Amino acid sequence: MSKPSRPSVFGAVTATAVSASGADGGTAEPTTKPAKGESGMFKTSIYLPLSVKDKLEEIAFHEGRKKVHDLFMEGIDAVLKKRGYATTAEMKDNSKAS
Repeated sequence: MSKPSRPSVFGAVTATAVSASGADGGTAEPTTKPAKGESGMFKTSIYLPLSVKDKLEEIAFHEGRKKVHDLFMEGIDAVLKKRGYATTAEMKDNSKAS
């Protein structure tokens, strides 16, 4: 007895792309809006040894329930400042003023 074939994930993607292009040649509208406060943000992943992750969590905890993300941002600000650029907070304020 053979198993029934499983639906293809790629079939759904290509079917959506074909139907989104439309016959009238119009542009497709995005169906979802970005989350509140998410526009203009860049997401990335960082791979760290577990020992580094543990140490960052320890530092964050001992600094008053700070998040590890805050430590990352602190490091990014240090790199930018060392090279003569504005910090992330200054860049954010300047983009709001525009």
